[in-house]
Amino acid sequence: MTASLRLSGGLKDVVGGRDRFDVEPGRSVREILIGLGIVPDTIALVVVNNEQQSKDYIIQEGDAIRILAVIGGG
Repeated sequence: MTASLRLSGGLKDVVGGRDRFDVEPGRSVREILIGLGIVPDTIALVVVNNEQQSKDYIIQEGDAIRILAVIGGG
């Protein structure tokens, strides 16, 4: 079984427009982000199963992960 990872906002542009990925459990969110080419420091929030988690959270089978980027502007 896998877990699902959803990207919000401009993060989709970093990974070629995709917003959803199936990921294997047992790796940290940080490792998955790096594997996708996303710099972890650009991430503002990691939500797993509707609860805030750190980027070092180890993904479990069936997890629903949502990633939100830092928002900038002026």
